[in-house]
This record gives sequence, C-alpha cells and structure tokens, in this order.
Amino acid sequence: MTRIAILLLALHAAASGKDLRIGVFGLFHPSELILRAVPGGALQVDAAGTVWNLEGPQTARLRVGRAGILCTARGRESSAAVVRASGQRGKTEFFLAVPGRIERRFLASLEVRVRDGELVPIVVTDLETAVASAVAAESLPGTPAAALQAQAIAARSFYLASAARHRDFEFCDTSHCQFVREPPANSSAAAAAAASTKGLVLLHAGDVLAALFSASCGGRTRTLAEAGMAPESYPYYAVECPPCRTTAPEWESSLPAKYLASIENRSEAHRIELGRILGWDVIPGYNYRVTRAGGTIMLHGRGAGHGIGLCQRGASAMAASGADHRAILTYYYPNTAIAFRE
Repeated sequence: MTRIAILLLALHAAASGKDLRIGVFGLFHPSELILRAVPGGALQVDAAGTVWNLEGPQTARLRVGRAGILCTARGRESSAAVVRASGQRGKTEFFLAVPGRIERRFLASLEVRVRDGELVPIVVTDLETAVASAVAAESLPGTPAAALQAQAIAARSFYLASAARHRDFEFCDTSHCQFVREPPANSSAAAAAAASTKGLVLLHAGDVLAALFSASCGGRTRTLAEAGMAPESYPYYAVECPPCRTTAPEWESSLPAKYLASIENRSEAHRIELGRILGWDVIPGYNYRVTRAGGTIMLHGRGAGHGIGLCQRGASAMAASGADHRAILTYYYPNTAIAFRE
C-alpha cells in the first residue's frame, strides 16, 4: 500500500467516529510480542510513563514479567501493567508479531495487558477499517462486488448490534466473532465494498441486527432452534440455497461411535465441543448424513459453518447471476430492511 493510500484510509477511518476494541492473536496464547513501525513510519510506545519513539526497523519487545509486562526497546527496559502504542496523533500503521508464529500489520492504536500469564494484545481500530478487514478475511478471492457489499453490511451490523463478547475487549479476530486480518489496500475490492456501503446496516423491527453468516450452508440455511441456539428477536429463517446444494464441496469424516448422540443433536455447541476434542475439520458443517459401521460413525456432508443467516457461497452465486446486495440480504434475512445509521 502506498503512503498516500495509507493516509486516505486513515482519514476515512477517522471520519466514521466509531472505535472497536478487538483482541488479536488469542489463539497463540502469547507470552512475547514484537512491535515495530512500518518502514518510513513512527510509533510511540508507552509503558507506565516510560516512552519510546520507534522509527523504521526499531522494535519493542514485550514479555510477561513478574510485575506485569516487561517492555524492552532501544536499550531501555520498563515494567507496566498496561503497554500502549500509537502514532503521534492517534491511530497509525504498525506491525505486531508473535515471534516465530505470526506477524500482522494493523491500522490502529494498541493496548497490551496480561491475563492468566498471557499477553492480551488489543487493537483499537475504526469501525470502517474493521469492516473492510473482516470482508477481506471472510471472503474468497474473486467474490463478486455485490456479494462483498452484502458481506460488508452484515459485518457492520454485527459489530454495531452485538454487546461486548469478551472481558477485556469487545470482539476477537476469530470465528467466535468475525475474522479480522490486515486492513486491505485502499484499491482492493474489500475496501471498495466497505466504502460503498458505509453506514448501511440491516434492521429488524427498527433495531440493528447482529447478523450471523457462514461460509456455506450446504443447500439450506438453519434456524436458531435447529442449531440448538437461544431464540433472539430475529428468528433466522431456514432458506433454500440451490447454488450451495449443487456446488459446495463434499466432505467425509469418521469418528468413534460414542459421539453418536452429539452428532445426531446437530447443535452448534456440540460441534464446537467436538472440534476442540477431535479437530476443527472433523465436522465442517451441518448438512450431513450419518452411517454407522460397528464402532465407527461415518459422516457424509456438504458445506461449512453453522449455516445461519447469510450463506457466503450462495451470496456469491446470486451476485454472479446479477443480484445486487439488497436482493442478497433480503433473500437470506427475510423481513429485514437496509437503512443508514451513523
């Protein structure tokens, strides 16, 4: 991304006026983080009043210490309960890494805390930057513009309507909330989808809907009751999805017969529980049939995800056939409206 594009994205972010606190890298349970500015950029790191100004390749190393976070940079060391980092005027672009595991670029300010012996990095980013990042992370390359726009509206609605889902921050960067990766280039299709739908949300009975979505329903979306989830004000109708029924990849899994009751239950809670035990690819989705041979259960399925709300594969097929984002959202979220909300 060019420096001009970064500046434009930052100005666009500042204009939306809504910040989100998103916990990142939680899956890696980090005890150490490396923080650095982007080439040509600058980053101010504050650990309980000890301040470092990092430029270019200079880094700050954060580790779990006896009295909180031990921060080391430019030959100095300081300990603090919370370490914060930002640009001179607030949000800026920086790199954050779990050494040897992952590095990611963010456009945000940063707050790092310690909980249960682990570092908890929290990026504080603008709503529209988060929406563009979620669209980029959640969508496949080549997804038509109308499907990306529908995804952007669903993502924005989820962020605005959901209560804080974590203790130290509102949202995480995993499928528990929404995938969030690096902010896309200003010229990307994901950024364009977010910008062209800025302020648009899904409404049900006058309230913003915390819109759920999944990768591929396998041929029919599900109600909350079918997923074993608590009822909400919006019922999430079961919607037929012919494109997904015929084009979604098929999958097979085998697992011990002792899990038969959980398999037949088909609830999201049971799928998550089994995923933690057996691996997340054992039950990718819910559209499956079960066969049994002795002590083994065989699952033959199609689709991926909980299958509630917008089906991304189906939305992409609708867009490729000429449907706009309004038609897509109306189809997967019946009895809703699209409206502008600050």
